[in-house]
Amino acid sequence: MPALRVPAGSDPFPERRLLPYEATCLEARRVLVVAPHADDETLGCGGTLAGLLARGARLDVLLVTDGAADEPDPTRRREIGEARLAETREALRRLGGGDASCVFLPDRGLSSRPEEVIGVLRSALVETLPDLVFVPSPVEVHPDHRAVAEAFLSLWPGPSGRGLVAALPEASRVAFYEVSQPIRPNVLVDVSLHAAVKEAAVGAFASQLSARAYDSFARGLGAYRCMTLPVTATSAEALFVLPVSALPGLDPSRLLSALGPTLGAEEVLPEETGSRRTERSERYVPASCGRRTVPRCSGKRWRASRSRRGSSSRSSS
Repeated sequence: MPALRVPAGSDPFPERRLLPYEATCLEARRVLVVAPHADDETLGCGGTLAGLLARGARLDVLLVTDGAADEPDPTRRREIGEARLAETREALRRLGGGDASCVFLPDRGLSSRPEEVIGVLRSALVETLPDLVFVPSPVEVHPDHRAVAEAFLSLWPGPSGRGLVAALPEASRVAFYEVSQPIRPNVLVDVSLHAAVKEAAVGAFASQLSARAYDSFARGLGAYRCMTLPVTATSAEALFVLPVSALPGLDPSRLLSALGPTLGAEEVLPEETGSRRTERSERYVPASCGRRTVPRCSGKRWRASRSRRGSSSRSSS
């Protein structure tokens, strides 16, 4: 077979524009992880955190919700929230250290209180002054994950955002992580050396593992993320890392496009009216897809930024 002939000056591997083919070793002194629920921090970036802790970083984890699902009794909700906080603290002990706290906002209720979430995040940033902050990706499937990401992105426009950048350490970065929706990353962290530690940490979440095999899901995603890394890599974590100084001028719609899918299945089809649209939707959209899963961004400033650019997303329950 003749050798592949590549035009002079062209990249023979253009896919490298879309996915990293080398692992990155993240360094930081002070790390903040924002987790919508207890276990998100470990599932999404536990191996990376173990590496940072081993290299001397100080770690704070902020749990935003109580993780109590639809439990109606306030006393019982608090008990569940405290139990899940204890699981995160045990997971951090297994990862190598760190502190965890919880705001105990209602599980699956963050999209209805964007300003409260924005205030919580601003306070956490000012209090901890991290040079690396982990936040769930805004293209996540779970509505609480998206609400946290949207609230975070709403912090930065305008003078208040520039003031927040100035308050944080120079060269601070944000790392968007994946849990329920794989992203298109710009950083892959080889966590092969910490895979066993991460799996042990995931095992601390007994309340969640009794319902779903999150340990298997995390293990599978870690293996998949090695696809573009050397064969010696056995587990990796994917992140989209940006300098915090770039956030005040960030175009949210471009970030969403870079990260991955933001449309429901039915939004792929052209806009139509009447019976023809109904017929096409029934024909092409699987019943399992249900309603679209990506709502209009809940933070007022984030929503305004998207609407100026013609976003067509809208809220869904």
